[in-house]
Amino acid sequence: MGFQFKQFYVAHSDVAMKVGTDGILLGAWADVQSAQSVLDIGAGSGLISLMLKQRSPFISITAIEIDAKAALQAKSNIAHSQWPDIKVIEHDILTYTSAQPFDLVVSNPPFFQRSLKGPNEARNTARHTDSLSFAGLFDAFNRLSTLDAKLALVLPAESLDQISTLVTKYGFCLSRITYVKTTLTKPAKRVLIEVSKLKQICLESELIIHQGDGYHPDYIKLCKDFYLKM
Repeated sequence: MGFQFKQFYVAHSDVAMKVGTDGILLGAWADVQSAQSVLDIGAGSGLISLMLKQRSPFISITAIEIDAKAALQAKSNIAHSQWPDIKVIEHDILTYTSAQPFDLVVSNPPFFQRSLKGPNEARNTARHTDSLSFAGLFDAFNRLSTLDAKLALVLPAESLDQISTLVTKYGFCLSRITYVKTTLTKPAKRVLIEVSKLKQICLESELIIHQGDGYHPDYIKLCKDFYLKM
């Protein structure tokens, strides 16, 4: 079981959260232009790390994954890709340390809070904030990154207020927000958020995924380098 992209293949049979639109959005949207060292928190299958590496082959990427099976699958996906130098580490980000700080941190984090859990513990870990709260994520970003680092996230739109509160608490700023709509007439379901340690003007935009019977031109522009049939 897996997903074939233009330049790599992602197997995800042993990963709780399969390849999906959220991860693809973040991998295509995160700003890697000025990044040299990237930390991918909750790497899952390795999808986002592979996307970022395709976009910027010379960046150094460390992917952290707490689930043993997912970490093994990420290692396999990366070993069979064009970019075997991506480092995958099985570790809890809350206790992870690094000798060198990162200038970009990306995460498609667990975001379900107070929602009913299922019998699959790995899926619960991937989906629910019991394993990694937003505050824990911000602590990790603050501790493991450079003074001018950025944090890129994909989250439900209703999480924006909670993230904004944490941004203020830590003295960071929101530098980019993209509201993601499945269609033009529906409210935003997801938000792509960039948090900066340095003060910046926040740039806001909107992204629509579907138009008519196909993808919206803006979504095609963002993701055409990855989808096999786009």
